[in-house]
Amino acid sequence: MKKQEHEKNIVKVGLKDYDLDTVRYAAYAVSDAAYVFITPAGKGAVAVEFTPKHQPVTGHQSPVTGHRSPVTSHRSQAGNLARRFREELKDEKIRAAVFDANRDLREFMILKALSYDTAGAPPEQEDSGLTPEQEKELDALIAQVESEIKRESAGSGTKDPLGITRTWEEKYGAKTGRKKN
Repeated sequence: MKKQEHEKNIVKVGLKDYDLDTVRYAAYAVSDAAYVFITPAGKGAVAVEFTPKHQPVTGHQSPVTGHRSPVTSHRSQAGNLARRFREELKDEKIRAAVFDANRDLREFMILKALSYDTAGAPPEQEDSGLTPEQEKELDALIAQVESEIKRESAGSGTKDPLGITRTWEEKYGAKTGRKKN
């Protein structure tokens, strides 16, 4: 079996311009199309090496249309990977800046969500929406109704004319023993 040689493309990135995490995230974004290796490249720089995962299609003819696809070389595929990596590197730098700018807000929101404090909240006052005069009138009406209920239930001798509230034992007598066989 013949071993196929892949074209490698190396991009050097200065750590003064980009954080190492930013380089790593950008490299991960292109890892679907290439193997990516990040190695130190002197003081304050890293080398990002791309090795394409798949062989490029070279002049494939479509069985449906009969047209030939354009020939793609290893060099153009590696160049596309490098260009795509540089674009991802810029995007990741912007994401990191936004992430850092919003750090205080994120920490505040998480702290608020995790530490719900009811002691710090002012106590709620009961407000019925009535004026003091209306409250007195309402209390008087309630007292009047309660007194009428007491008077009706205590004053009449015929509490239960139909015997609905009597228990079984009161109505038919208590159990005296077992049934006879």
